[in-house]
Amino acid sequence: MQVSEERGYVSDLDDYRQAMEFGQHEYADVLALLEERGYRAEFAQTGGMCAAIKLDLNPDRFALIVDCDGPLSWERSDHQGWTVAIYDVADTSEEIALESTDDGSLEALAPLLPPTTD
Repeated sequence: MQVSEERGYVSDLDDYRQAMEFGQHEYADVLALLEERGYRAEFAQTGGMCAAIKLDLNPDRFALIVDCDGPLSWERSDHQGWTVAIYDVADTSEEIALESTDDGSLEALAPLLPPTTD
């Protein structure tokens, strides 16, 4: 735990919440674009604090949006390209579809996105 002047301490849960809020802030434009296009999107971590944007496509499938070469960079200024991977909820060991580009713009992300409904 870390010491905080205000409360005396900051729990690991507080650290986690702050990190997730930071990520949501860094990718607010992406989350807004996804919402405008009809996706249920959230800034998430996939384990070990590896960042991603998760899209719930339907009860059986979801997509993860990450950088083109690994987890989503926590700081947008470090962001490099996009990868959109679709997974079956029942078996997340391997993606069932994968699209990628080394262009990190919002315009480059749009054509990689899966349909909003199956």
